[in-house]
Amino acid sequence: MCWIFAYNWKGNSIPLLIDWLRNLEYRGYDSAWVFWVNTSWKFYLEKSIWKVSNLASKVDHSNSKNTIYTNWIAHTRWATHGKVTLENTHPHTSNNDRFYIVHNGIIENYVELKEELSKKYSFYSETDSEVIAKLVDDLYDWDIKNTLERLIKKLIWAYAIVLIDKEHPDTMVWAKLGSPMIVWLWKDGVFLSSDINAINNVADEFTILEDNETVIVENGKYNVYSLWEIINKQTEKIADDFEIADKWDFETFTEKEIHEVPNVLINALKGRINFENKTITNETLEELNTYDIDSIEIIASGSSYFAGVVWWGWFKELAGIKTEIKISSEFLYEKFLPSTSTLYIFISQSGETADVRESLKMVQQKWCLTFWIVNVVWSTIARMADMWLYSHSWIEVWVASTKNIVWQLAVLLLIAISMWNKRDLQNFEAKHLIEKIWELPNLFKEQLKNKEHYKSLAKKYSKYDNFFYLWRNLMYGTAAECSLKLKELSYLHAECYSTWELKHWPLALITPDFPCIAINPKWKLRDKTISNIKEIWARNWTILWVITQGDTLIDIYDDIIEIPDSHELLNPFLPLIPLWIFSVEIAKELGKDIDKPQNLAKSVTVE
Repeated sequence: MCWIFAYNWKGNSIPLLIDWLRNLEYRGYDSAWVFWVNTSWKFYLEKSIWKVSNLASKVDHSNSKNTIYTNWIAHTRWATHGKVTLENTHPHTSNNDRFYIVHNGIIENYVELKEELSKKYSFYSETDSEVIAKLVDDLYDWDIKNTLERLIKKLIWAYAIVLIDKEHPDTMVWAKLGSPMIVWLWKDGVFLSSDINAINNVADEFTILEDNETVIVENGKYNVYSLWEIINKQTEKIADDFEIADKWDFETFTEKEIHEVPNVLINALKGRINFENKTITNETLEELNTYDIDSIEIIASGSSYFAGVVWWGWFKELAGIKTEIKISSEFLYEKFLPSTSTLYIFISQSGETADVRESLKMVQQKWCLTFWIVNVVWSTIARMADMWLYSHSWIEVWVASTKNIVWQLAVLLLIAISMWNKRDLQNFEAKHLIEKIWELPNLFKEQLKNKEHYKSLAKKYSKYDNFFYLWRNLMYGTAAECSLKLKELSYLHAECYSTWELKHWPLALITPDFPCIAINPKWKLRDKTISNIKEIWARNWTILWVITQGDTLIDIYDDIIEIPDSHELLNPFLPLIPLWIFSVEIAKELGKDIDKPQNLAKSVTVE
């Protein structure tokens, strides 16, 4: 996912630019650039690959503090088309070097466009974005607005585009379809960005641009167009709890956010559960229960998908409603059989993930009931669905997700309990479960105190290259999520299997150098899982047990991680913190960049 930040009008933009580049260090990217104009209308361009701090250093050293740069655009790129080279780094230019293009997203028909344009223009990059610059040159009719209108009719898929004409450097033209974009006024200028966190502390309110809207910025003012007619847009207030990315005293954002988990859970439950009466007290969930719902489909990707997998298990246990979980990118291209009695739940960390967003659009086109669970209240998905629950879990900075999974699980559990109560008047079991949910934040805090134990295990296990994460039944989503974190952070190979499935073929891989992490708390399948693990133990495989505190049947293990004793249905929460920290510490042992794993981005624009 690429990110754009732009400024137009009077003030000196350099200090803001440097702050912005550093604020977005946490985003997935592999190159960055900045293009700016001073008061004498001279143009400057700096590019850098890899660390955005490299670019910030260039900007610091190449510009006099006395020079005023009144217009600029900065951009970070995450490579989708073309390798990480300066030639592929934005901005891309027309052949006559007049038009500059910045682009987020992907153009699916760029091959056909490039083939046609190659008859008239030469290309220097491997990107789909350069095609836009050449197309602008080809379509230009002396009216930049008309040119943009003709341009976007030729592009297929998703984009946020910024167009700059060097002969009119005080004007910027933006267009949006799919990729996020916001605009706001502050002091002596107009700011535009694809990330709400770029605002930092320079705005109190902003305007969200919708699909097929364009913006023309000129001389410190802007107009928003829809169907090429000026429209009035409402502004949004910055939330009081909006948080700026800050590591506090932690070495990495990763560790900070893992330590936020107890408070994230409290926020997710606040105002939604009355713990004194042990009841659900949320208007959205009450409204949801007024619908005649006979089935549910959960659509998500990545870690959010694994949260959905856990909920799928909960729903079978609690609500007795037919439930399916779908990977969003596959759901989008399966034959869709719409049902007005089905609730379609979409889960997203960023609220901008392309496959989830497009799946939501497809469902809405069939007039089906949609519900979103997301953390970014201003995101595209947040503004599209019929009903929603927001997490109140603050910004998540690092690329691989942790605390987001906990609030997603919490909100999904609330939905399950709410629907369970509607269908079961004997709700004393629900009250007992709510009582145990109340204990979870303190249980998480106790787990965080055991960091040194998880760290010592990581030191031992960092010598291995392969891992099995083993599970049964409700623990699948948790095991898959923890396996994913090890892969994301340490780049080690990890697989996730049901312990029962070991008998079908994975036992062939058993060696002393292929350890398994067996998640087996006290619950109905505990004894069966022990029987499965004994087959591994008999073959001298290294075993790290994740068991309930006080469990005495631990004679077949090499190491253990103890999790608190709680309600059986809450077991999927409890291995997360220990195994996340375990993965973080292995990654540290191997010298990996914890906050910015290689090849990953926070939001995904390619299906």
